[in-house]
Amino acid sequence: MSRLTTALSAVLLLAFVVPPNVLAQTPSQPDIPPLTSNRPGIGDSESLVAPGAFQLEAGGQLQEAPPGGNLRSTQTWGQLTLRYGLRRRIEIFGGWDGLSLDRILVERESRIVAGGNDLRVGAKLALLMEEAHWLTLTIAPAWSFPVGSEEFTSGSQDPSFRVLWARSLPRNWSISGNLLWTRTSDALGRYWDSSVTVGLTRGVTERLSAFVEGSNVLQVIRPDSLTIDGGIAWIASRDLQLDVSAGHTLHDRGDDWFVSAGITLRRR
Repeated sequence: MSRLTTALSAVLLLAFVVPPNVLAQTPSQPDIPPLTSNRPGIGDSESLVAPGAFQLEAGGQLQEAPPGGNLRSTQTWGQLTLRYGLRRRIEIFGGWDGLSLDRILVERESRIVAGGNDLRVGAKLALLMEEAHWLTLTIAPAWSFPVGSEEFTSGSQDPSFRVLWARSLPRNWSISGNLLWTRTSDALGRYWDSSVTVGLTRGVTERLSAFVEGSNVLQVIRPDSLTIDGGIAWIASRDLQLDVSAGHTLHDRGDDWFVSAGITLRRR
């Protein structure tokens, strides 16, 4: 907990103490839209990729449960999302959560399980723009295919529907959120999962932003799961972003902490 507390404290200190400047985005030029990304964080961005542009978002994550009766750590590498802007208000994307390595310690016996995750495809459709409607509103229907290994796949065709929104606030702050519904399957049968995510972001400098967010996942297997996370994103160049984040999950089966890092590359 001490490592996670230190990381989140640093993010909050950065967001609240540093004097405001401008939002952390690519320096504005008439023909180059700002670089935005679904990374970092749990929720996705309401922004779309510009028409004709490809965007690759990749990263890794380490998650671990605290010492107790059972200890489980998960490493996920090669988390990938490829996005393409079809039109000003339409984007298509494909995503894969990469390769996962689970190490489970039960009664001092260790077991390692490795395999790939499922593949998803979908689209983002912009409905409202803040400039004209006070609020940015986007919807993102998607479909997950059970191509992962037996240990990590849902084993079913899983549709989902996401509503994404955002609103700018004074002093370079912004608020955003996601509503997500997913139809999935496991040993309990076929059911709907839902989640609500709300986050605050602050532009610290022209290229650096910090965020904190909370996500409540209403799952059948974890009926009251709350995750708090935070991180920073740095625009290294017009088409390159680097990010790092950390979080803590609270639910009825114990506490999980996680750290994540990634990169976003755009080709126009």
